[in-house]
Amino acid sequence: MGHNEVVHSSGGNIADPISNIIKKRRLQLGLTQSKLAKQAGMSDKTYQRIEQGCSDMRLSQYRALINACQMTDLDVSLDLLGVESATAEDVASASRLLLPITRLRLVQSIIEEWQRKTFDDNKTKKGNVR
Repeated sequence: MGHNEVVHSSGGNIADPISNIIKKRRLQLGLTQSKLAKQAGMSDKTYQRIEQGCSDMRLSQYRALINACQMTDLDVSLDLLGVESATAEDVASASRLLLPITRLRLVQSIIEEWQRKTFDDNKTKKGNVR
């Protein structure tokens, strides 16, 4: 997925589950819409439209919002599944139940995400140094 790809919502005026998860975390953190929008590097109006489900968010916006909310993709996935709390050990234990090929793919995906995050972090650091 590229940074310009869209994370699709359910459309219409009903916020999608991912937007609801971000809103819930925003409220838990005691952030206003404006403060979260600023931390995520977007306008208030853009964030409001995403939270209300009036606008699909781009993948880059999704990443910026979950980072600003101090969340990971795993946090979002667990929230989507209704899992209230899970530790890294819980996830590791559950992965032992997977078929070997599925476990291998999972590890490969985790490594790819870690490399992507490291690359993105390094790119951001280099871009901010003047």
